[in-house]
Amino acid sequence: MTGSANSKIFFCDPGIAERKNLALESFEQDFLCVARHFFETYENPDTQCWMQAFLVAEQQFPPPFGATIAHAISLVVTALKTRGNSFSYYRADDPLAEHAVTREEQYLLQVLRHMRSGALQQLQSAALLLCCGGDTEPLLAALERMCVITGDIKELRFQP
Repeated sequence: MTGSANSKIFFCDPGIAERKNLALESFEQDFLCVARHFFETYENPDTQCWMQAFLVAEQQFPPPFGATIAHAISLVVTALKTRGNSFSYYRADDPLAEHAVTREEQYLLQVLRHMRSGALQQLQSAALLLCCGGDTEPLLAALERMCVITGDIKELRFQP
């Protein structure tokens, strides 16, 4: 694993699960792709991968929401930095990234899916796993606000 001394987000190889087994929806796949660019930005700011994240979001999400959704995803990734442990991920340009996900990416996608579907009990459990038993509120608030933008949620329940 690599990462800067200040970063808690790390590149990981190999993946834990095959993507096809997760039956990801199109939005979840696009979310993961954009998030991976932001993960890499935190790991190595000189890459300026955040610009690629916005470009991908503009291409994948319906106009005029691409940049807004990318910004919301960046806030979700920022909230993940409060985890007590590192976050393993695949870089977006890694050939394995198209086929695999790490355990942490899988937890993040589960939290996203439960948030979008309104499954609150499963959401809390998955968020606790993702946040290593720590405070889930910042992550859930950021994710919830993104889901308001996408129209998946109408009412805010979590405080940043």
